[in-house]
Amino acid sequence: MTNKLIVFFKMMVLYMLGRVDFELTATQIGEFMVLREYMTFFAFQQLLYDMEQDGLVTSSKENHQTFYHLEDAGRESLKFFAGGLQPDIRAEIDEYVRSRQWEMRETASTRTDYTLNTNGEYSVRLQELEMGLPLIDLTITVPDEETARRVCDRWKDSSSDIYGFIMERLL
Repeated sequence: MTNKLIVFFKMMVLYMLGRVDFELTATQIGEFMVLREYMTFFAFQQLLYDMEQDGLVTSSKENHQTFYHLEDAGRESLKFFAGGLQPDIRAEIDEYVRSRQWEMRETASTRTDYTLNTNGEYSVRLQELEMGLPLIDLTITVPDEETARRVCDRWKDSSSDIYGFIMERLL
């Protein structure tokens, strides 16, 4: 790939991240970049790695998902180079984000993760975020990894009800 093409692809990713006020997963970005055949999966993975090394984005890993956040250097680059993205590419990205915004936001706002703790049990962290800030941040201990996975899976469907229940009981 030429340097010009790499910059073009970086601008596409930065533009996509700049269109939302929450983090996007590698899968969400990759669905656009790879499935629409702008680049291969391996080239996409390298692109994200390079963007992180360049300080354009930062990543965080949670429950086998990697979330990407636009950094100040990425915003500055976007301001400087975004004009190089053709209007049809910007429109395609805008439509992709618009059509999946609620699904993307839900993925970014409902977070789960688990780790093996020193007692040989699993600490499961469950979060519901709004505008990147926690509404609820709960850690529970479960006896095994299977239970930890199940709790994480169920949190996605139950977090609003659980948050409501806790707030009702506390207020």
